[in-house]
Amino acid sequence: MTNKKLSELVVEVSLQISEIYNHPEYQEFKETEHPLTDNVAQGYQGMVDLICEIEKKEKGEE
Repeated sequence: MTNKKLSELVVEVSLQISEIYNHPEYQEFKETEHPLTDNVAQGYQGMVDLICEIEKKEKGEE
């Protein structure tokens, strides 16, 4: 278990997904239109959506 805030974890995961996306080996998968490449993009979008919801909640905009 972690003592980090959820928003911190989401940012960390987003950065890691970005590193994966930009990695040369991943780019090889993309070039071959590997079906898993869409999952990485969806994972990143999921983190973006989640951080937006967290920020709304923290601002009291629920």
